Amino acid sequence: MPLDPTRPPLPDPAQAAPAAEATAAEATAAEANRAGAGSLVRMLEVLDQFTPDLPVIRVDDLQARLGYTKSTAYRYVKALCDAGLLAQASQGRYSLGPRIVELERLMRIADPLLQAGEAVLPELAAEVPNSMVLLCSLYRDKVLCVHREGPEAIVAGGGRISILRARGLPLPLFQGAASLAILASLPAPRIRALFLQRQAEMAAAGLGKDLAAVRQRLERIRRDGQVTTVGRFNRHLAAVSVPVRSRDGSQVVGSLTRIMAADDFAGQDAERLVKRLQAGAVQLSSKLA
Repeated sequence: MPLDPTRPPLPDPAQAAPAAEATAAEATAAEANRAGAGSLVRMLEVLDQFTPDLPVIRVDDLQARLGYTKSTAYRYVKALCDAGLLAQASQGRYSLGPRIVELERLMRIADPLLQAGEAVLPELAAEVPNSMVLLCSLYRDKVLCVHREGPEAIVAGGGRISILRARGLPLPLFQGAASLAILASLPAPRIRALFLQRQAEMAAAGLGKDLAAVRQRLERIRRDGQVTTVGRFNRHLAAVSVPVRSRDGSQVVGSLTRIMAADDFAGQDAERLVKRLQAGAVQLSSKLA
């Protein structure tokens, strides 16, 4: 029977078998890669357990917190110790390792936001005596202090109030001017995802009990272009914060905040304070890659 040129030829059984074997091998490799990636994520979860309140952790506690088997917990801890990310503090107890310090130094050298902050913040802080200027960034669902300029303490309320805003210190995501200036500038889908995950925290922070109320509150902040709080964390202090955007303006990368005595704030031109911070935020954005 003559071949029909309009119909594709039947597959050659001799060629189909190797092709099937190759497809199966690729699927196996992909599955192994996924398993390896999952194992890496679980191992890195160990680092998330270290906090200022818990700087040293026992392996047994890691096992209980993360639900790992004892052998898995010890294997992950050993791998992190071999990489220098953990160090043994005492028998069965571990702290963050020297590699963290090395990475912190490299970050100080290479972090564009920090470099911009070191160039812009000193002059900005000096403009208003007895005040401190903070540069913060968003990391996952945490707001972190990247750089600060100004005195260690603010004279207010008849005393000196220490400002505990050291580099790397996480701030509450839903409270405080520095955090709200960032939160209000996030894309709508990100805000919705945060609400679905942490609705109770948002309500407790006064942002709203439902998504519509939260969006309305954040829209007001976004429209104002700034957040001002007085007495939020200390009744003698005030804070003014503005968002810092990427160089092309497409996304928020952080916030610029001035903290000062509430009495001093009452005697200042609030509009001028905001405009100077906004000008500083523009300077910061212009220095980002």
